[in-house]
Amino acid sequence: MTVLWPALFVVVFGFGPWVFLRLMRLTPSSTVFARLVAFMVMAAAASMWLRFLAPVPWGANIWATGVGMGLIWAAWIAVLALAALALRQADQGPAMRRWTGVIGAMGTTVPWFGLASARLMSS
Repeated sequence: MTVLWPALFVVVFGFGPWVFLRLMRLTPSSTVFARLVAFMVMAAAASMWLRFLAPVPWGANIWATGVGMGLIWAAWIAVLALAALALRQADQGPAMRRWTGVIGAMGTTVPWFGLASARLMSS
C-alpha cells in the first residue's frame, strides 16, 4: 500500500483539478446541470451498490474499495462543478470565473486530506 500513495497523490492533485477545470469550460445551462446531476446520482448510487450490495466485500477487496472511493470522488467533483457553474451563471464577471475555478480546483483535493489523516491515525 505504501507504493500506492505517490500515485494516488498525483491522481488527486493532478487529475481531479484537471477534470474540474475541463468541466468549467462548459456553458452553464439547464442541460449541463441535468447531466451533472445525473452523473452525480449515478456515481453515488454505483458507489453505494458496491458498498452495500455487491458480492465483493468493501474493505476486503482493494479493487472494490478503490473503485467505490473513486466513484464517490467523481460525484464530489460533479457537485463542485455544479455549484461553480451555478455561481457563474448568476454572476458572469471575470472575478467570479477566476475564483470559482481556483476554489473549485482546490476543492477537488479535499478528500486527500481525509485519506492522509486516516492513514496517519492508523499507522
